[in-house]
Amino acid sequence: MQSNKTHWASILTLAVLSFGVLFLFLVAAAFGVASLISLFAEVSAAGEMIAAFAFGFDALLLLVCIWFVYQKMTGWDVAELPFIVPFAWWQVAAGAGVVFFSILAGGFAAVSGINWLGWLILPLLTLFVIAIPIWLVFGIGSNGLDTRPRWRFFAVFGLSLTLAPAVMIALELMAAIMVLVGGVVYLASAQPDLFLEISNVMERLAVQPENQELFLQTFAPYLSNPWVIAVGIGYIAIIVPLIEELFKPLALWLFGGKLTSPAQGFVLGMLSGAAFSIFESLNASADGSAAWALIVSARAGTGILHIVTSGLMGWGIASAFIEKRYGRLAACYGTAVLLHGVWNAAAGGLGVVGMGEMIGRPEWLFAFAPALFCCLIVMGIGMFVVLVASNRKMKKLEAPSQVEPSAT
Repeated sequence: MQSNKTHWASILTLAVLSFGVLFLFLVAAAFGVASLISLFAEVSAAGEMIAAFAFGFDALLLLVCIWFVYQKMTGWDVAELPFIVPFAWWQVAAGAGVVFFSILAGGFAAVSGINWLGWLILPLLTLFVIAIPIWLVFGIGSNGLDTRPRWRFFAVFGLSLTLAPAVMIALELMAAIMVLVGGVVYLASAQPDLFLEISNVMERLAVQPENQELFLQTFAPYLSNPWVIAVGIGYIAIIVPLIEELFKPLALWLFGGKLTSPAQGFVLGMLSGAAFSIFESLNASADGSAAWALIVSARAGTGILHIVTSGLMGWGIASAFIEKRYGRLAACYGTAVLLHGVWNAAAGGLGVVGMGEMIGRPEWLFAFAPALFCCLIVMGIGMFVVLVASNRKMKKLEAPSQVEPSAT
């Protein structure tokens, strides 16, 4: 049975997702063509093909979302049915095995230096290593919880894969430009000699923009400056979390008035985090160099961060809309920003100490890397415990009375 009532939420969502599919397929095609050109030119082509697969995979996911949103737009009754997340515990062992052997096989292909081999297998293996852990973490967190109606489930996922990243990228770019402009103004007014020196350095680099050795030799004194490090870490540990934790669950802010329980907000929040993690991690893993295994392994671990923090935000948003508990929303936002900030600070710190030898500070690696790495491990374990405990708590909250979904 179909309804003739115009449903503007699904119409607007479908328009956004359709534009997103077109854009992603065009980008995927561009990277694919560039990869083929590089392959026949016998230069590194794996990174470009990984990017093509990443954008293409995102586009295919959006096509699935479009189908379910289209059902709602055209008035199909099935659009209101719950979506049963097909998760089972055996998938954890199977998924872990696939990820482990994918990293081994991909790592061999990456270090072998065989251009066509990396081009052929690294794109698919990257999808396995990134997408499977995200699926497992979301499945564990959402297992047994209410996800209805299914059209909204896929609308939230699709918007979190398109509109939310676009907004966050724009805001983070604006923030970075403001920080950069502020730094330039400060140097020009407070330290004109240093400003002139850096200007001369930039002119020299403009002659050889691809000379990485010249870049490191020139900027080593500045990159090891504590104030420069503090500004960089401050940006990724404070500004980025403040923006991302507010806008990752953008779809929940839009659909907040239709949520029926805090548990539903928790699930859809995790879904927002999973979608963003897929977008971010796949694109950040488009590297076919010998460091491929290390890069994808590190990116695979960020999925639990985005899913848990967005789940907390979803719970807070639903609590604010349904129960008017704005204090809980503020607490959830503060907790999510804190977790994200500490994680980014530790990960960014590892990146800095990893460059220690190149910028004349080799002692940093042994002095700071073990503590920073242990911090990430402890946080990952802690967030997994929080995920499982939150799932059990939400099940108990839903058990007394399953609320029927409101009209959408």
